[in-house]
Amino acid sequence: MTTNTATLPTSTEPAAAATYQERLQRGGGWLTFALVLVMLAAMAQSLIEAGWSEGLMAVQAAALAGVILGFLLALTRWEGVFPAFYSFLASIPVIVALLQAAMLDTLNVHDAMQEIFRRNVLWFTALFSGSPAADNLIFVMQLCLLGWWIGYLAVWSLVRHQRVIHAVIPAGVGLLVNAYYAPMNLGGYVALYLLAVVLIAMRVELARNEARWQLAQMRYAPDILLDFLKAGVIFAIAITAAAWVIPDVTDYVATERLLQPFDEPWKKVEETWSRMYRALQYRGNVVQSTPFGKSMALGGPVTLTDRPIFEAVTPVRTYWRASAFDTYTGQGWLNTDSDVATLERNQALPELPFGSYVEITVTIRPQEPRQDVIFAPPQPLRVNLPLKADVARPTGEKSLGVVSLLHSRLTLTPKDTYLVVSGVSDASPDQLRADRSDHGEWIAGRYLQLPDTLPVRVRTLASQLTQQYNNPYDKAAAIEQYLRRFTYNQKIAAPPAGSDGVDYFLFGVKQGYCDYYASAMAVMLRSIGIPARFVTGYTPGTRPESTTPGATPPNTYRVLEQNSHAWVEVYFPSYGWIQFEPTASEPQMVRPEPKPAVTPTPQLTRLPDATEEPDDLLSDRGRRSGPLDFTPTSPLIRWVRDHVLALALGLAAAALIGGAWAWTRRQRKVFFSDTNLVMRLFDLLGTWAGRLRIPWLASSTPLERAAAFNAALPEAGAPVDRLTGRFVAQQYGRQQPSGETLTETATEWDGLQPVLWRGWLRWLVKQRPRMPWVKREPTRDFRRL
Repeated sequence: MTTNTATLPTSTEPAAAATYQERLQRGGGWLTFALVLVMLAAMAQSLIEAGWSEGLMAVQAAALAGVILGFLLALTRWEGVFPAFYSFLASIPVIVALLQAAMLDTLNVHDAMQEIFRRNVLWFTALFSGSPAADNLIFVMQLCLLGWWIGYLAVWSLVRHQRVIHAVIPAGVGLLVNAYYAPMNLGGYVALYLLAVVLIAMRVELARNEARWQLAQMRYAPDILLDFLKAGVIFAIAITAAAWVIPDVTDYVATERLLQPFDEPWKKVEETWSRMYRALQYRGNVVQSTPFGKSMALGGPVTLTDRPIFEAVTPVRTYWRASAFDTYTGQGWLNTDSDVATLERNQALPELPFGSYVEITVTIRPQEPRQDVIFAPPQPLRVNLPLKADVARPTGEKSLGVVSLLHSRLTLTPKDTYLVVSGVSDASPDQLRADRSDHGEWIAGRYLQLPDTLPVRVRTLASQLTQQYNNPYDKAAAIEQYLRRFTYNQKIAAPPAGSDGVDYFLFGVKQGYCDYYASAMAVMLRSIGIPARFVTGYTPGTRPESTTPGATPPNTYRVLEQNSHAWVEVYFPSYGWIQFEPTASEPQMVRPEPKPAVTPTPQLTRLPDATEEPDDLLSDRGRRSGPLDFTPTSPLIRWVRDHVLALALGLAAAALIGGAWAWTRRQRKVFFSDTNLVMRLFDLLGTWAGRLRIPWLASSTPLERAAAFNAALPEAGAPVDRLTGRFVAQQYGRQQPSGETLTETATEWDGLQPVLWRGWLRWLVKQRPRMPWVKREPTRDFRRL
């Protein structure tokens, strides 16, 4: 009689889970669920800590609700798009209820839904029309949606598919973006997130291996999870510490050139963000992209802190210009300069010529990381940094124009300094009164612009205030004095939708802060034919008090966030842009006394050049200048002081690595002294068989398994045979190995490890990508009996 027997290859992957208990176990159990909660709590709590708006507690609740629903759905049998659709339907009433409780508590649920719908329509209308928006409810609602889906997809990906990357990346991106722009250090939340991610990865991988081991009927220690968690905590702390001390690659010119193509698209994203979320409490780095970018919206209340921005050593007390705007929209200002000039170190700025000024050299030291906007006394002439300059050029002019914004091509840190040469005007009031009024068609077309929607009463008021004067200077001074009688108030509400910001300030609330004062003066001057522009930057700042004589250089000013300011610059054909101060809370400008009509020939102060100064700031090789240190400190002490945090973290990382090494040695000693060492090593040999795709069937005898292993990896034959023989003797012959046998077995296992790793690497090299849609039929081996 002849019988055909089919031998099918055994899959190392377990079958799909049939019950919710199996699904829970495959995803790592309740520990995975708890770690996901920790990961999302780090993200959500960092948003609350940043304090962008009221009502952010709703985001945390939405993320928690999304996690819970995703966890419950992952335990069901539902597949495909239905669970996601169900989650979408469930998110609507939950988020509406959260918003109603957090920000619309005076409305019932029905009215709250109508209000949310109405405000969404207004927000999207403003988005596509290019208008600014100032509705924090929309911001919180969008964060609630993101939190819900990040939580849902994270737990679904882990429990249902064991996909760690899909689960952790969205929350990580949200956390890093928030940490970048937040006004305070959120490194603790980032560290907590990294710790949770590493533990999630280890727990899910262990759960997948446990499923394989159970399928292969392999033994493993029941407390193996604790060992994995210990190793995971140590590994996560070491990785976090190492990442902390890695140098910032964005500080090098080569990196700047690599990222330059993405600079403009990202700035457009930031400008759109600033336009659509102008009512947020911008207290951190994002402040730079709002008043010092390409747009500035007249918004609601502002909160300015004592956060340091930069220190300056300057021979004169001066304002610090950052950005200038040319186009008034009715709701704010735009910088429409489309030409970006790339300037090298110490290259003259392409400014139109102007006269009667005194050159000064100032030294700026940033006080916050990632700063790239250049602050300078009006009018900057040269900077000893590689720059990008936003320039508006007259028609046909290729080399000169009006510079409105300067960016360093290198990201500056508190360890850096840079030098600026500026031409500070010394024109007296009499000289300004006597200046000619032919400012040219290009200046008039650009700096007399006003929207057609500007209310007539704004023009009428400007005309009434200046009708008795016959020159631009006195007219500007009259408007300046009139505005200084208005009440200064940082807590005014944003202008109503569709209203003009200047009209709202002059005839509505009749109070405001510097943005409103400066906007009103610039618009009123333009309405009577005087070119003017809106400028943002900082007031001079204050002299820091020093208890140590000589520790702070003379003429040093410390500029804080609360010194953020806006003012007006009026164009005079002979003298360039002249500053005016209409804001009531600031001292009035003091003009120079009349002087003999002798205009010195403009001379640019020679700045140190990178080819002449070996210690020049941030050469193309990535060197750094030190901070403004005027004390005779040795280089070694100064280096230790500047890198104390990195040294501390490095020592902590070394201690952790040393502790991990010692703990690993101890665990190894315990492992190899176990009387069940032979049985445990034979189980590990089965794990290696799975990696190498060697048949390791539960129905085969140990000797048959060893024969299959040796056939696939002949160089491992001798130690594998001896280990198998000892396993058979202990498992079936009840012969306990002696101490000498255990020592010999441990030594042979150490020698076997390189052979196994080489075999696994060879197997990886031989692999070829497989098309997932091609189904392979199992091969059959028919043997005639």
